Amino acid sequence: MESGKWANWLQILGNLGLVAGLILVAVQIQDSNRIASAEMFSASVDMGVSINTSQFGETPQKSMSKILFEPETATVEDMFVADRVYDAILRQLVRIHVFDELGLFGSETVTPRGYVQLHFEAFACPYGIGWLDQTLERFSRGAGEDHPVSASLELMRQLASSTFAEINMADRQARAAEIISNLDVQPGK
Repeated sequence: MESGKWANWLQILGNLGLVAGLILVAVQIQDSNRIASAEMFSASVDMGVSINTSQFGETPQKSMSKILFEPETATVEDMFVADRVYDAILRQLVRIHVFDELGLFGSETVTPRGYVQLHFEAFACPYGIGWLDQTLERFSRGAGEDHPVSASLELMRQLASSTFAEINMADRQARAAEIISNLDVQPGK
């Protein structure tokens, strides 16, 4: 009789182990689907960024320099390059938001806010601010003003409006000149 009770308990424990295993498999399948969806989305972002960069032309740095530092001399071609750069930055921002919402970063290192703080200077010019205004308007109509990407775009606009690329470039040039003047470089060393 005692051995029958033990056998029943072992069978119950075995069944519970089987149910727990099935639950773990279901969770793993759900995680795999979430990761696969994120990878597919990321691939589409990469493709969009690739298409944008393929349209830069031979000297995108000259176009962006005009847009940022000499906006009055910018041509339609320069503005086209800026549009492509801005679209690539927007696509990356949307990807960071999607990954953040899916919890795929696993840390506080990469956040939408951090991305905005690293890239706002590209928009710190009249054309960039106008581009952000237009994008905010279109995005808000589609996704709503309370959408997290809208909030990031608004932050980007606020930061870009608070400073201009010319001022920051002059500051970086002054800092570089100071560092160079403080170097103790002797020939032959």
